Amino acid sequence: MKQPVISIITVVYNGKKVLPMTIKSIATQTYDNIEYIIIDGASTDSTLDVIEKNKNIVSKFVSEPD
Repeated sequence: MKQPVISIITVVYNGKKVLPMTIKSIATQTYDNIEYIIIDGASTDSTLDVIEKNKNIVSKFVSEPD
């Protein structure tokens, strides 16, 4: 039987210092069927760079002003 999809959503704005820890936490989960979505509020720091570096973990991301 196929496992249900678990969606994990992170909402972030200028989170370059904390987002790597959050992504690492998601990456270390043992459940196999995870969809990881990041909603960014048009960050002005390097948050998008962090997301890009971890695009193999992030299923989808959106960056737009709140």
